[in-house]
Amino acid sequence: MSLAGALWFAIQDDLLANGLCNNTIPSSISSTKQDKQSSISEPISASETRTVLDGLDDRFLSRCLHLTRQCLRFIVDFIQARLKKDVFAPGHSPTSAEANILAALAFLAHGSLPSKITERLGVDQRAAGEAVNSIIKLLSDLSPDFITFPNSYNDRMGAAQAFKNLSGIPHVVGVLGYLHVKVSPPAGEEHMYMNTLGYHSVMMQVIFDVDGNLLSLEQCCPGGTPEQTVWENSDIGRQFSIFQHGHTWVVGSRSLLGCGHVLTPVEAFRIKSNAALRFNKAHAQLHGRAQQVFGSLKSRFQCLRDIGPIQSPELVACTIKACCVLHNICKKFSVPLPLDFSTEPLHPPSEVVNILAEQPFDYMEDTKEEMIEMFFNTAEDGNE
Repeated sequence: MSLAGALWFAIQDDLLANGLCNNTIPSSISSTKQDKQSSISEPISASETRTVLDGLDDRFLSRCLHLTRQCLRFIVDFIQARLKKDVFAPGHSPTSAEANILAALAFLAHGSLPSKITERLGVDQRAAGEAVNSIIKLLSDLSPDFITFPNSYNDRMGAAQAFKNLSGIPHVVGVLGYLHVKVSPPAGEEHMYMNTLGYHSVMMQVIFDVDGNLLSLEQCCPGGTPEQTVWENSDIGRQFSIFQHGHTWVVGSRSLLGCGHVLTPVEAFRIKSNAALRFNKAHAQLHGRAQQVFGSLKSRFQCLRDIGPIQSPELVACTIKACCVLHNICKKFSVPLPLDFSTEPLHPPSEVVNILAEQPFDYMEDTKEEMIEMFFNTAEDGNE
């Protein structure tokens, strides 16, 4: 899971301590603490808790923010608790602070902030614009808390069992993919940002679980960077190289052939059995889920469809991380996807990376062959 129950408890306690909790924690997490909290927080009348969010109808929330009321209440309460003393001037009321937070979420949902939205929220457009960057930065800084890799043995085995139940492939703890976000690159650096689908982008390395929760996020770099380079220089890649996550692996594309602990499909010239074909089908089933995960990110947070000119590389990275944090929160609250949801195409490997297929020795290939023999052979194969 992308966010342990203990962290949700800590967040809820933080909101309670700040007097901002309005019963927003998902019922699956909060039910174990209801009795304990009933003595801390008594119900408050609706007239005492009337907020900007309360004045907005569900249709507006769905169309303009792409979020549900319960999810929004959690996000707003959490951000208010964190920003209360740091960002908004003492003269600002909680109501205007909440309106600015909702405006920032509207910006992430659409990539712009039309005056019709700020007018509906009752907030000054300039003030809301200034608040956007502050809220994006805060959400980005929270990524280590909301996007967590299964570090304990039990968590890894739980993740591996879920993947095995789905595909038959053992010891997989995540799917490794690269989220590409369209940008207008700096002058003179266009070639660095050109990706294999033919447009300029920045790319972020992502690992997600069987349900699409994000487990790892790092290495925002130009879209033309070879995926192998990104993996080998990432913190999570180094952790796997020293077996910090045990004898497990992540599922990756064929552009990562030769990378330690990355399980790639069997190359065409190596396929010599029906077992290898079955494995490739199972691998494609898992790796293809990146189309759904990245598509849901870009459909819910449409600022990721085209960020525009790179004015600040740090802000670009923060924007992507902020959307990924919100993605995991949306998963917890089972927020439905927008009606205009579309999947994201997978990026083909570059020709330079494909040369790795001809390397004479690759220990991952030996490990993969042993695994295929053990888990994908059938009795019929033995009679061939």
